[in-house]
Amino acid sequence: MYCAAKLLAMAKDLPLMRLAEEAEESSLLSPDQMAHYLVTGIVTIATLLVTYFILKKVLFKPLIKVINQRKETIGNSISDAEAKNKQATEKLDEATKRLDASHEEAMQIIADARTQAEKQSETIIETARKEAQDIRDRAEEDAKRTKKAMMEEMKDEVADLAVSIAGHVMSNCDKGVDEASLRAKAVEELQSSEVKTGE
Repeated sequence: MYCAAKLLAMAKDLPLMRLAEEAEESSLLSPDQMAHYLVTGIVTIATLLVTYFILKKVLFKPLIKVINQRKETIGNSISDAEAKNKQATEKLDEATKRLDASHEEAMQIIADARTQAEKQSETIIETARKEAQDIRDRAEEDAKRTKKAMMEEMKDEVADLAVSIAGHVMSNCDKGVDEASLRAKAVEELQSSEVKTGE
């Protein structure tokens, strides 16, 4: 309490406090009061200007610098994003072109494979036909050879048979058999031997 009273006593000695006391005593629009307002205004403006310059130096410049750096960083990020987006679009276009080219190439490969398969099929069929014709020709030649061999064999058998018949005939001739009966016997034996060879 004592301190507060002492502070009040000291405050009365200050010029501002004196001015405040005098202002209470004088009227609001007196020349003293107007001068007081003017001084207060000038001091306030000066204080504000000093505060502004201090804040500008200490706070605004670094803050503006940080804002500009942030703005530049954001601008660079946007530029990078646009460049990457452009690259991605180009790569997508390139990938799409490659995919289309691959699709066309695959279709061409399929068409070529189909054509080649058809050619191979025709070649295989032609080869099979030739082989079948060769087999048929060989079979016909074998049949002809077999037939010829059989004919040769038959000729040999017929010759043996004729010799045998002639031998019979000669032996019968010695016994005094007439020619008509010999012929009949020869025809009979030929027919019986043809029946045997036919079987």
